[in-house]
Amino acid sequence: MHHILLCGGSGTRLWPLSNQQTPKQLLPLFEDRSLLQLTYQRNKIACTHIMAIMNAQQQNMIATQLQEAGAENPVLLAEPVGRNTAAAIALAAFVSASETVLLITPADHLIGTPDLYAQTIATARELAEADNVVTIGLQPNYPETGYGYIQYKGYDVLRFVEKPDLPTATLLLQSGDHLWNSGIFCCKAGVMLEELQQYAPAIYKAAAIAAEEWLQTGKLSQSTMEAIPSDSIDYAVMEKSKRVKVVPSYMQWSDVGSYEALSDALTNHYQYSNHQAVFINSNPQNSMVIGKEKLVALVGVENMVVVDTPGVLLIMQKGKGQEIKQLHQWVKENRPELL
Repeated sequence: MHHILLCGGSGTRLWPLSNQQTPKQLLPLFEDRSLLQLTYQRNKIACTHIMAIMNAQQQNMIATQLQEAGAENPVLLAEPVGRNTAAAIALAAFVSASETVLLITPADHLIGTPDLYAQTIATARELAEADNVVTIGLQPNYPETGYGYIQYKGYDVLRFVEKPDLPTATLLLQSGDHLWNSGIFCCKAGVMLEELQQYAPAIYKAAAIAAEEWLQTGKLSQSTMEAIPSDSIDYAVMEKSKRVKVVPSYMQWSDVGSYEALSDALTNHYQYSNHQAVFINSNPQNSMVIGKEKLVALVGVENMVVVDTPGVLLIMQKGKGQEIKQLHQWVKENRPELL
């Protein structure tokens, strides 16, 4: 089984800590390791080879982090322009042997239960070897509106559900037969190409040309990448294919998609300590301070997030993480050099 590591994503909900130069998957926050490195290490036992697909601007940083994590001879496929997950997965499938099982994972997920994860992936591999396209579904424990859902019975997928509003998410949680869509996939390279050819022929044809260019030259041109239609693998294949299966899992999982999620991860799973922070009449367990350049003092306040970066100081009350989107949009329009 080969590990296909999808390294795209800008982590805008963790701005300014995560930015265009160093997105969240490359931040060494987890006992000096990044989410990218943790993801590689989590999958290196089950997978014999690794291919990382990334923005060309981050190729050197990703290569360095993989080397530091112990990866030997990783294949790096650098995209001059991103065209979403369907294009990335199509490229990986085209440059892999048809019968090779691919484990496709984002680089920015955090898994807190390695044994459960390993069991889940083993089951997914068995289903993939039977020519299914497999996704991992996560048992929801609260009505999340930021994830898609999968209605299931056994390993069968009944339907995919778009990111719901809160009342709908509550009903999906109460139903007991819906899972969070994790964005982790497992399939044979040839099977994925067959599904792309049937359900997304434009992506299939353009990705075939790009893959041949990469095999011949070792790089991708911007014009070749831009010719691939931009679409997610969910829309392009998963919601249409008749060969999709889902493996339900109770593993502890987070996409670390907010400061609240990051604080929870650092507090509950990793020994994170910022020696540049001091708390006076404030509970250090309730607040998170990230910064290196100056002492940050919290006096008589609770449930705060303080992020001190060279260009931006963020001070936010916990529970307001969704409003980072508004802040990011304002910065994009008024101070784009800070992104």
